[in-house]
Amino acid sequence: MSSDFINYAGGAFSRRVINGDDTLLSVNDFKSEIKLHGEMYYQQNLPLMLWFFCANPPLQDGETTVCDGRQFFNEISSSTKDLFSKKKLKFTVRISQEDWQKKYQTDDLNQLEEMCRKNNTHLTVNDDQSILLEYICPAIIPSRCGKYQVFINSLLPTKQLSPKILNFEDDSEIPEEVVSELNEIAEKITTEISWQKSDILMIDNTRILHGRRSFADDQRDIYIRLCSPAFSF
Repeated sequence: MSSDFINYAGGAFSRRVINGDDTLLSVNDFKSEIKLHGEMYYQQNLPLMLWFFCANPPLQDGETTVCDGRQFFNEISSSTKDLFSKKKLKFTVRISQEDWQKKYQTDDLNQLEEMCRKNNTHLTVNDDQSILLEYICPAIIPSRCGKYQVFINSLLPTKQLSPKILNFEDDSEIPEEVVSELNEIAEKITTEISWQKSDILMIDNTRILHGRRSFADDQRDIYIRLCSPAFSF
């Protein structure tokens, strides 16, 4: 059902590679909650399909959360829809030389420049070889069939974990009341998936947002693969 499995170069988290296959990754970077989001929506080239596999379930909590981006759009107030139609999101990230080499899995600036070019990301290289990345994208996109609008992006977890790197494209701040509205909608329409060993979950990353509830034990081990569907949709 899938093709074009990809690694996680440029990804936001530090993910453990499973069995030496850099397209098979653990998602247990830390134990806190991760808000609903589309995978890698802070760059242009992103996986259209996600597979999750439960190698080991948590003792308790740690549910994966999902919701329909089309339904999310329909729940958003008219004023917030209007705001997002006028202003795109801008991610601005400063990364040290050591960290970007880990993040992008290369120490070659030419390769980094090519990856940024393909992802429509503006790259500035500083004298100390640290970098500044700027990426602009919409919060709401047309569906793959073009018949409706979808709210899918990385806004909520970015505002949760690294709020200073995300503003509107004109550098104005995203109002707190807008973020609160989105979080309230997310909780209202979220479905929780309680994992059992060997469960498999497939996600359409062009429409379905996903996240995670917090957990406390060391048992939880969920794997992810990023890919494209081997069929038209």
